[in-house]
Amino acid sequence: MSRKNEITVVMAKVLLALMTASRQEWDQVLCRFQAAGNTQNHFQFISRKGRQLNPQHASADYTDLLGPLMLSLFDELEKEGKSRPLVAVLAVDASKNYHLKLDFNNPHAHDISLAGLGSDASYFAGNEVDVPG
Repeated sequence: MSRKNEITVVMAKVLLALMTASRQEWDQVLCRFQAAGNTQNHFQFISRKGRQLNPQHASADYTDLLGPLMLSLFDELEKEGKSRPLVAVLAVDASKNYHLKLDFNNPHAHDISLAGLGSDASYFAGNEVDVPG
C-alpha cells in the first residue's frame, strides 16, 4: 500500500471515530480541508443520511489529528511530481468505503456547506441532496 493510501485510511478511521462519538444516524461523513500554507488550514465536516445533510462539529481532538495527516498527504502528492492540492474532500460511508477528491487550482472547489448547495462550487451534484428550506 502506498504512503498516500496509508494516510487516507488513517484519516478515514478518524472520521469513523467522529461519527461513532456523535451517536447520529448517518450514511456518509465528509471532511473538507483547505490548506493555505502550513499554518492556515480550514476544515468543514458534514454528515449525510439519505438526502439529508447535517453539519458536524469536530473538536480539536479530530482536527489536530486530521490537519497533519492532510498536510502529509499533500506532501506525498507533491513528491510524486504533482502540484500541491489546495482542497481535499474525504468522504467515508458507514460501510467503511472511502473516496478522496482533490482540487489543485480552486480554493473554493468542492464546497460541502449547506450555503454552497446548488452553486457551481458545491461538492454535491445537481439534485443529489435536499436543500434545506
